[in-house]
Amino acid sequence: MNFTSMDYFVALSEERSFTRAAERLSVTQQTLSAHVANVERELGVRLVNRRVPLTLTYAGEVFLGYARRLQSLERSMRQEFFDIAGDQQGLLGVGVASTRGHMLMPEAISSFGATHPGVSVLLHEEENDQLLELLHAGKIDMAVATVDHSRADLVVRPLYREQVVLLASRALIGRTLADDAPAALARLERDGDLAPLADVPLMMLGERDEPGDLARRLLARSGVEPRVAVHSKNSETLIDLAARDVGACFVPFELATDAIARHGEGCLLMAGLGADAYIDIDVAWRASDHVWSVVTDFYDVLVEHFAARPHAIADAGAATGADGRKGARA
Repeated sequence: MNFTSMDYFVALSEERSFTRAAERLSVTQQTLSAHVANVERELGVRLVNRRVPLTLTYAGEVFLGYARRLQSLERSMRQEFFDIAGDQQGLLGVGVASTRGHMLMPEAISSFGATHPGVSVLLHEEENDQLLELLHAGKIDMAVATVDHSRADLVVRPLYREQVVLLASRALIGRTLADDAPAALARLERDGDLAPLADVPLMMLGERDEPGDLARRLLARSGVEPRVAVHSKNSETLIDLAARDVGACFVPFELATDAIARHGEGCLLMAGLGADAYIDIDVAWRASDHVWSVVTDFYDVLVEHFAARPHAIADAGAATGADGRKGARA
């Protein structure tokens, strides 16, 4: 039994197909089957039920846990010897939600690459809970996500507080809120009261998307049953639709400010949603005896990135509020 056999078995357990696993591993099905059969003979148990769809036996599930832990241990060993040799190279797996990745990663990866030319970054863009599963399973080295700080299996470091704001076109707000627009947006920013949005067509992110989940909770707290014009997993799509007067959306502050700069203040406006419209964003990696220096270096780049730019209306000192213009407060 060796690391290769374990890698093959993990791939088979994930694909649940000898054909797909062999394609993923770039080996023949016969080679893959032989490795699995050799492990079964060595352990004296059957690991897989060879039928369609393929399933793992109880012994297979137990072996999968050991295989994944040993994969993680092998990766940590290689990373530690990279550090001992002073050789910063390899593949850094970073998990991040797609919207957040759009905001953070271009600048961060560019800065990181300038000082770590031997390290390739592999981005995994998934929703928050999926990122934590990938991290726990050892499939990524670090995650930018909302993380429970009490988790003993992870090292969790704070990164920033992400403000979620309402973004809409001036035309839509003028048409749906009319003369009440300034007062209504003031209620949003001051009290987090979303009741004025009851008749505004809204565009919603998925329930497993953190800004989408937060928006739904704030709407429910205000007693609003949203009129949903569009459902999407992509914040950038919703922003472009907002510029076309399709509906209002809930997006992170940084995306909203970029959208206003791109489409113009005469087109879009944004408003805060009260003191509870924030999401704590952390960076986490697995707790172990040795943490790869590349992981902490990438975290330092992210911290430096956020120290250099505003990421909330309160920090910016020049919000775009009820009248949609910089410096105006609702």
